[in-house]
Amino acid sequence: EGYGERDIRVFAEINHVPRLDRDAILAMASYYRDAGADVIDLGLSLGRRWLEDGPETIAALKERGFALSIDTFDADEILMADEAGVDYVLSLNGSNRHVAERLNATPVLIPDTPDDLDSLDATIAHLESLGKPYLVDPIVEPIGAGFAASLGRYLEVRRRRPEAEMLMGIGNLTELTEADST
Repeated sequence: EGYGERDIRVFAEINHVPRLDRDAILAMASYYRDAGADVIDLGLSLGRRWLEDGPETIAALKERGFALSIDTFDADEILMADEAGVDYVLSLNGSNRHVAERLNATPVLIPDTPDDLDSLDATIAHLESLGKPYLVDPIVEPIGAGFAASLGRYLEVRRRRPEAEMLMGIGNLTELTEADST
């Protein structure tokens, strides 16, 4: 109580989607939605493509009313998922921002490396030149591996771009922080 108005969407990632069958993906998506997720993030796998099964699985999720994102840097997978109807693309940076002009989905923009906000500015400028919407993720890093500096980058991006919609992928913090002792 007393925190004021806020507009937060929760993205819940299903990791290694290409390794799962469609029923497992649908069950996990339903579980996450029931737990409060607004968007189901389909996390793809390095070394295993999802171009064959992706369109039908995405269609099955969309038929069930899911908002979806795809989590990959691979341009072919991004374009497949966009054509299939995902709502968000995670993530674009200098290596793959060339696909932005072909996207219907809203991309999440990240720096080329976590500490390179100039590269993030260049990707933002590219999306703005196309007149496309975007979200910005300066990348939060785990405790002991740059966490405080990453929070500083969020503050700096907010200073540079006060109106930008931001995403914070806290999986980097929760999944990658050693938590076996107090």
